[in-house]
Amino acid sequence: MDIYHMINWFFALSFFGYLLECIVLTYEYKTPVVNRGFVHGPFCIIYGFGALGACILLGPIASSPVKLYLASSAMATVMELVTACLMIHFFGSFWWDYSHKLFNYKGIICLESSIGWGFLGLFFFRFLNGFVHRLVGYIPELYGKWMARMLVCLYLCDFLYTMYAQLHKDPQDDKPVLGRLKVN
Repeated sequence: MDIYHMINWFFALSFFGYLLECIVLTYEYKTPVVNRGFVHGPFCIIYGFGALGACILLGPIASSPVKLYLASSAMATVMELVTACLMIHFFGSFWWDYSHKLFNYKGIICLESSIGWGFLGLFFFRFLNGFVHRLVGYIPELYGKWMARMLVCLYLCDFLYTMYAQLHKDPQDDKPVLGRLKVN
């Protein structure tokens, strides 16, 4: 397995995370949700990082369902908390709200999602990880290298554009303002 395979695996899982977010929120809010990530493209890279972290940190306990469930719940909840804290620090807000759910902490994390993260960890190790590795393995080497480079370049452009727009947004409205940083 080379770096190009890993990059394509990372973005495939980020795409599946995006789809999961859109499906769950469409069901929950009874209205279509199509832009669920930080950037404009169809990727929630927290899922790619979560999968990478799970492989590294939770791989040794993947054969023990109870340990894997508990560790997946804890790891994903901590990732969600840290991500929200970073977003609050940089942008003054975060992109989800659990305040209407029972047992939530400042709308950032909640028991319902933590329970779900545990099941997602089990699903990831039992099915999804192997499936995505096989799927990415079907890409011919030359195309896989090209695809990995393009995904990284496109994502970086999208991320930089989104960061710029967020940091230069007029605090009074949602339109980006050139040359002025947001002040809290």
